[in-house]
Amino acid sequence: MVPHLIRRAALGVTLAGILATAAAVPSQAASPAHAAAAVAAQSPAAARVIIRDVRVPVPGRHSVPAYLVRPAGALPRGSQAGILFLHWLGQIHSDRTEFLAEAVQLASHGAVSLLPEGTFPYTLAPKGTRHDVTAVRRQLAAFRAALNWLIARPAVDHARVGVVGHDYGAMYGTLLANSDRRVHAAVLATPDATWGHWFVKYWLGFTGQHAARYKALFTRLQPVRHVGRLGHRELFQWAGQDIYIGAAVRQQFARHAPHALVDLYPDADHQLTSAAQADRDTFLTRELGLS
Repeated sequence: MVPHLIRRAALGVTLAGILATAAAVPSQAASPAHAAAAVAAQSPAAARVIIRDVRVPVPGRHSVPAYLVRPAGALPRGSQAGILFLHWLGQIHSDRTEFLAEAVQLASHGAVSLLPEGTFPYTLAPKGTRHDVTAVRRQLAAFRAALNWLIARPAVDHARVGVVGHDYGAMYGTLLANSDRRVHAAVLATPDATWGHWFVKYWLGFTGQHAARYKALFTRLQPVRHVGRLGHRELFQWAGQDIYIGAAVRQQFARHAPHALVDLYPDADHQLTSAAQADRDTFLTRELGLS
């Protein structure tokens, strides 16, 4: 987790001609399309995969840009697993491109994935008032709309739906996966237990009772209170060298989700490693019935 003012690094991507645009709701953002094309062009599986730059409708609000990643060709109804990927707030790929290469790989194994763009606190900073609780709820509603949109794709099997999140994406992922019975499996990578902690530490600088009162505003939304429903179909991924998430946070989640699976990478930092990707893809393959 790195505040948005210092988190971004140049992606250095180049344009490639693989990106397909959704006919119904094309996105107007050019740079993310270029990034998607570059990521896809590097993947051996790209020739068998379609990436569409779409806009997901959100009731009463602006639509959300997202990537839809699916196997090429005609897909029989209910033939594919569905995966919602929620990105982190970090130094590189701190947007909907974070999981793009992974989604391309999983598409060749029978998954349709949706990768929506987050706004709070990814690009909109906390204000230190009740407004931030509303902002979390609005972002959650946008991600819930994305999940609904994904499940509504004819090719998606409603019994094989997963949510994958990293950092803030994992925090929102806890709220989605625990409340929506359609979610069959979830991977939650390096989430914090509460919303107020990072907001206070990296943006607001509140101390003492001021910090305590602010953090208490999020009581009903705390991620650590929204885990456990999935049991062993919930996988936590932690980093041993994580400067943002320590053992105390891991222990809180363990108490609230005692039957969840846990992977700890002793030498990894908050960004995690390719080993974490391989392990979660193995988990998703097993739980969502991928080939």
